[in-house]
Amino acid sequence: MLRRLEVEHLAILERVDLEFGPGLNVLSGETGAGKSLLLDALQLALGARADPGLIRQGEPRLAVTALFYVPEGAPAAAHLAGLGAAAEDGAVIVHREVSRDNRGVCRINGQLVTAGTLRAAGSALLSLLGQGEHHRFAQPAAQLDFLDGYAGTWDLRREFAAAYAGWQQAKAAAAAIGGDERERERRRELFAFAVGEIDALSPAADEEERLAARRQQLAHAQRLLAAVEGALAALWEGEAAARDRLGAAARDLDAIARVDPSVGEAVVMLEQASIAVDEAARTLRRYRDTVPFEPQEAAALEERWTALQRCKRKYGDTLAEVLAYRDRAAAEVAALEASAAAADALSAEISARAGALGVLAAELGHRRREAAPRLCREVAAALAELGMPGARLDVELTTRPDPEGIPVDGESRACGERGCETIRLIWAANAGEPGQPLARAASGGELARLLLCLHSLRAEGETVPTLVFDEIDAGVGGRAAAAVALRLRDLAADRQVLCVTHLAVIAAAADRHFAIEKSERDGRTMAAVRPLDGDARTAEIARMLDGGRGSTSREHALEMMAHFARPAV
Repeated sequence: MLRRLEVEHLAILERVDLEFGPGLNVLSGETGAGKSLLLDALQLALGARADPGLIRQGEPRLAVTALFYVPEGAPAAAHLAGLGAAAEDGAVIVHREVSRDNRGVCRINGQLVTAGTLRAAGSALLSLLGQGEHHRFAQPAAQLDFLDGYAGTWDLRREFAAAYAGWQQAKAAAAAIGGDERERERRRELFAFAVGEIDALSPAADEEERLAARRQQLAHAQRLLAAVEGALAALWEGEAAARDRLGAAARDLDAIARVDPSVGEAVVMLEQASIAVDEAARTLRRYRDTVPFEPQEAAALEERWTALQRCKRKYGDTLAEVLAYRDRAAAEVAALEASAAAADALSAEISARAGALGVLAAELGHRRREAAPRLCREVAAALAELGMPGARLDVELTTRPDPEGIPVDGESRACGERGCETIRLIWAANAGEPGQPLARAASGGELARLLLCLHSLRAEGETVPTLVFDEIDAGVGGRAAAAVALRLRDLAADRQVLCVTHLAVIAAAADRHFAIEKSERDGRTMAAVRPLDGDARTAEIARMLDGGRGSTSREHALEMMAHFARPAV
């Protein structure tokens, strides 16, 4: 509830200090007296865009301070606490300054905040309804909020919102796993094959160095053995071995030596050479037996070496890198198997949550469609009482199919945290006129009366403690004016209502009445606001009736005030 409003240097308002109370608070005054400036002050206090042109001539800045009382446990209290602007002993003091260089200061309970935070806080404290201030209700979200309040489905919608959040979280968790089932299985098989291939080879990190050294040894041994075998073949074991040829030569010369003994020396030399060849062959055979070479080992080693090189080409530049890749691949396999299990579980959870959500969505949609025509009938009847007998409000509720949505009544529908329905309010101010979307069709005065009708239904979920109506009396007179006054008074029975009005009948219904008066002092115009009571209030209501020119208007004023007086408690 708004308790106090202080304004300094706002246009012709030099200094204003007002104390408001519960119930219906009315502000009246002559046209041009400055009533709209008080609404400007309220909007500034609640984060509206600042205009340095509003600063009073000759002053460096303007300032607005508003004191609100928010009971502990009220919805507004929780909203403010969420913004870091909790009430202190129930009090919320909002302060706004605007300087000529358009640098402003915003504070809540003395703490500096942004204008955005001020607006967020203000939306929970006060709602201003009138020309230019109906943008919030023109939004589909606000319209749907109201319909749910009227239909009494707030508890159901909160249950739906909680279920929707759980569904979204499960979907987000599934998305975080990444990829579809087929892709996960493809990657799992790829990594599992790598692990199996490396494990089958079972390399050691230093195996390549050991094999390289042994390969070098075996390569040298093979060359040595080849040379020894060649020498043995030439000396002893081949078809034309030196031993055999030397023996043949010695035998041939020995036959000649009987004829010519002079060749005997050559025979001796050949026999000695044959003995040397035999000795060389024996030495080479002994050496051959000492060279460590096994053809089967060499073949196995080459096969192993080739397998290791092939593995390195696929998985790493070294065997250490191959083994590191194997560990990473094994970890990927484990993670993919775990994610597959988690994905299966999440898929089942998403399906179950979607089914439960669909049941809630169907019930929510059914109750909305059931309430919508009833709301339209009640609003039409109320508007007729307020001087708009041909006015019509229609509620359009639509849904949209979505293959990725939730199952509702046999089809998959798109949904959000508020349900599956999209709402549009269609307004026609006069009988026979085609309806248009509310945001484009309603004037400020029409909308103010429509909102009065809607708020007077005391819809569940409407939690803003202070309502401000501007120009609700535009084009209203006679019985309609009295009906507006009655609705305002009834609405103010359980919340605070502020109303700027030109109608005496509305002023007569007020619990508190303030008059805005303009005067001139030292050549400058200024406006003052004073609370009215007793004779002063009677005089102001008489003025609003016919200028207060006679006793009749005064008697009429007293009669109206008596008619609207609340019974003493």
